Amino acid sequence: MLRKNRKDRRPVTLPRLTALASLLAAMMPLQAHAFKFDTGMSGWDVNWDNTVSYNLGMRAEGVDPMIGNNPNFDDGDYKFSHAGDIVTNRLSILTEFTASYNDYVGFRLSASAWKDFAYGSGDATNPGVYAPGISYQSLRAYPNGTYGSFTNRYYVQGAQLLDGFAFYNTSLAGHAIYLKAGQFTEYWGNSLLSPTQGISYAQSATDGIKAFNSPGTTTKELLLPRPQISMTAQVTPQVSVSGQYELGWMYNRLPTGGTYIEANDAVAQGPSGLFITTLPGALRPLLGMPPGGAFGYVVPQGNAITPPQVDNNFGLKLGWTPQFMQGAMNFYFRRLDETQPWVLANWRAIPALHTALPTDYHLAYNRGVQLFGYSLDTTLGDVSVGFEASYRHNTALNTALSPAILNQTEGAKGDVLNIVTNAIIPLSKSPLWQTGTLTAEIGYTHLLSVTQNAQLYNGVGYAGCPSNDKWNGCSTKDYVGFGVVFQPQWLQVFPGIDLSMPTSLTGGIWGTNPINPGPAGGAQGFFQYSIGVQALIRQRATLTLSYIGYHSHVNTTAVTPSGLPYASTGNGLIDLNDRPWVSLAFQSSF
Repeated sequence: MLRKNRKDRRPVTLPRLTALASLLAAMMPLQAHAFKFDTGMSGWDVNWDNTVSYNLGMRAEGVDPMIGNNPNFDDGDYKFSHAGDIVTNRLSILTEFTASYNDYVGFRLSASAWKDFAYGSGDATNPGVYAPGISYQSLRAYPNGTYGSFTNRYYVQGAQLLDGFAFYNTSLAGHAIYLKAGQFTEYWGNSLLSPTQGISYAQSATDGIKAFNSPGTTTKELLLPRPQISMTAQVTPQVSVSGQYELGWMYNRLPTGGTYIEANDAVAQGPSGLFITTLPGALRPLLGMPPGGAFGYVVPQGNAITPPQVDNNFGLKLGWTPQFMQGAMNFYFRRLDETQPWVLANWRAIPALHTALPTDYHLAYNRGVQLFGYSLDTTLGDVSVGFEASYRHNTALNTALSPAILNQTEGAKGDVLNIVTNAIIPLSKSPLWQTGTLTAEIGYTHLLSVTQNAQLYNGVGYAGCPSNDKWNGCSTKDYVGFGVVFQPQWLQVFPGIDLSMPTSLTGGIWGTNPINPGPAGGAQGFFQYSIGVQALIRQRATLTLSYIGYHSHVNTTAVTPSGLPYASTGNGLIDLNDRPWVSLAFQSSF
């Protein structure tokens, strides 16, 4: 039996969360200020800002056996298996230091550190039996139940440097020039809630851990800084030219296996294993394994295939703000290495049985994508409207785990067209609210062609999708997704306190996204949602109580060799169906 260490773990109920919220509000100081240095030197502006955040999360319902019995999902599900278990107990701090002289030269440094007290006990699994003589524990994703270094750093405790750059603003022949060098983020285009479809795609790595733990977070807030240089020149009052050259590369920070919000137990940016659900008994002696019945086995994770740190990744942008319209148009070209991995495998052919078996699985990242884009932003009355269209050549497509290619270094590639349109609408005073905003976005992707490794493409009508069914995770030629963030607000409900109700819903309207990672990046019937109440306290701190949930379409079920039924396939992240949770988040700056 696994030792769950539960005798000291008391469920935290909603009344206790509410009481804690009231206590934190009462403890707030009357005023909070960033620290401003008095250098005694004319023209210098030096500031040091700190933001402290605390998030307490509680599982809202227990394990659904149809999810927990799946050997690819049980680690994440049984880590916190009971309603009321604390799924995150995270304290973090963000520190930011900026110094500038007359706003034309300066530098900025920022860093963050965190500790989550809910993850200290390591990995856990289904306590049952997967197959006769084979426990779920023996098939767990982490050796000896100990998290890998990546999971330890980003879930248990860690720190990171964020921004670290210098800037210089000058003029040449009467034209303003803005230079920046160091580690920072660049964000082009108008996409707000469509990170895989926007012009900003892979312009920086994305924090997927934050994306799935905080539904409704904008794309810009998910970007991770990278080393680069950039320049913008104001050619005329209406025309500007910008350039970006990247001096470093980083992968997307994915939710890892064995954590509460995960895609699959095997997803790890570090040593792990991929569970294959069936292994015919006749194959066991060929692999040097003892004879026996059919049951699953673990495939080791091999080394990731990553691009060089400097790989001629750059971007150019031409901006135009014509006088006849209240808005701007931009034209883009980017050459990029992607930050979202394919999950590939190397295979061993067994000719006598007309089959092949994987010898390892590994992550690989696509290089040299070309992107051409156009964006428009303007206002229609009080509404801010954004539009963008982009064409990507040889971008990574949804790729199947298939032995069609035995030694795999790249997955399927293709050409896609993306269109994103959005609006930010201010809420007028009404009997239901005083003010607020409504943000809505629709993203459309059209697969123009599959250009490389078509036999691996997990799409309807292709060999990589034997079921030929979008509800089974197979990509479609067209995909439409959407996102809505609705936040009505009530001012001065209590002295110094404004209240709002942040509510978000993102998901797929039709089809399955052909862009890698396929259904995990958008699928019909896959939704993330949250609803909450937020208090803005004296304009310096926020306290937010939210309910966060997920929904995916389950397509087929299966039975383990020990006779336990489980959900086996679907569209989207089906393992999150039983993992709604309640979050209490507090944030204050000083």
